[in-house]
Amino acid sequence: MRLLLIVALFCGSADAQVVNVTIFTESQCPFCTRLLREQIWPFHATRPGIMNLQIIPFGKGNCEYTYDRQLSCACMHGPTECDLNRLQNCAISYFPRRHLGLVTCIQGLANLEEAFTRCLSRLSPKSQQRLMDCARTQTGEVLNYYSMVNTHRAGVRIWPTAYVNGRFFDRSYPMETEICRHTDYC
Repeated sequence: MRLLLIVALFCGSADAQVVNVTIFTESQCPFCTRLLREQIWPFHATRPGIMNLQIIPFGKGNCEYTYDRQLSCACMHGPTECDLNRLQNCAISYFPRRHLGLVTCIQGLANLEEAFTRCLSRLSPKSQQRLMDCARTQTGEVLNYYSMVNTHRAGVRIWPTAYVNGRFFDRSYPMETEICRHTDYC
């Protein structure tokens, strides 16, 4: 009985230590690329489990229905950015707990073909096909739409925008410092 109580207390305190981090990105934004590759990924790799991370790839743009009832999104950096945003959103949807490495790898690349070669090549052929099908179809466009809705609701005007435990973080100092301020695990 005493062991059960100790385990329950330990598990309860671990949940209280998780830091919620939300980052709004654009797949071809150089500042977003730098944040993910130089701060978020290294922090996650050295301290897994501290962040409850939500990445919302969309950026400045809009989605609307066409005359033939197809959803169509336009992105700030053009159609290629929308393609890569779709691929990132598909990765997040298909791998909800293990997407950070894939999203970070895709971030800042030139196009879907480069993303396939550099990032998806390590996945099984079935996963590769599933992700590329998603990124090239309305499935991915619907995921882009939901990212657009979240971006617009949050009132994001600059990218990347980050929230730590629900509060805007201005990135005037490293994210690691801000995340560690909210947990004893650092």
